[in-house]
Amino acid sequence: MNEETKDKINELKKKGWLDVWFAFDVLGVNQEIVEQSLGNHISKLEKLSVVFIYNKEFKTAEKVETPPKGVEEAWSKVIELKLFIKSFTDLINIIYLYGPSAIEILSPNSKELKLEELQDIANTMAGLMHQFAAAGAGGIVITPK
Repeated sequence: MNEETKDKINELKKKGWLDVWFAFDVLGVNQEIVEQSLGNHISKLEKLSVVFIYNKEFKTAEKVETPPKGVEEAWSKVIELKLFIKSFTDLINIIYLYGPSAIEILSPNSKELKLEELQDIANTMAGLMHQFAAAGAGGIVITPK
């Protein structure tokens, strides 16, 4: 890691940005498309002003031994990222829009949330639930008395 990256990491830590680890796993029927689509996906994430990616580890694409039913051949590729994200609201939005397979918040160990940020997160989650309902993939659970 170069000095410029180390300085940027220290700056973002001082500003209270979240240090996060993401893993993305993509599955597709063509190795080239799997590799290209994952690379494009990460390039879009990298362009966000609320994100600073400081480590990318692309794994080798692998042929899936037992592809999903109805699929003759499938390929899987994983990338692991270490990145800083400006706020919890941004983290939730990125999870929602970019769909990492796994997430770990590395630091800070604790963080105080302002009511406004908590409200933004709650509204994002409520909007997501309504999108699922509109798509026919679930919705609001109403419990009987």
